[in-house]
Amino acid sequence: MIGKIIVTVVFVAFAGWDIWEGVGNLLGLPAYYQALGVAESTPWFLLVPGVVLPVGALLGGLWWGWRRKSAVESALIYVLALAIQAALAVSLLAGEQAWRAFVLLG
Repeated sequence: MIGKIIVTVVFVAFAGWDIWEGVGNLLGLPAYYQALGVAESTPWFLLVPGVVLPVGALLGGLWWGWRRKSAVESALIYVLALAIQAALAVSLLAGEQAWRAFVLLG
């Protein structure tokens, strides 16, 4: 049981970091866009999922992983949840970069 708790704490720390990054982007990027002169075009459709998706991955991973019998099974579920969240985060990042290039270059 202690191994399962340790694996869960590590998963929550990694997922928490992704949530922290999403909140930082949600709060910091609008000021950056304002400095670029494109504040009216802030891509909220990309910034909000940047917070919601890591929270969903955390909750889904905890729900699915904690129900497993062994720490190894839980760790595999947590790694899967983090991999899915990372893939979605990279997709959002690519979307934001494409949006920025489109808005700035016209």
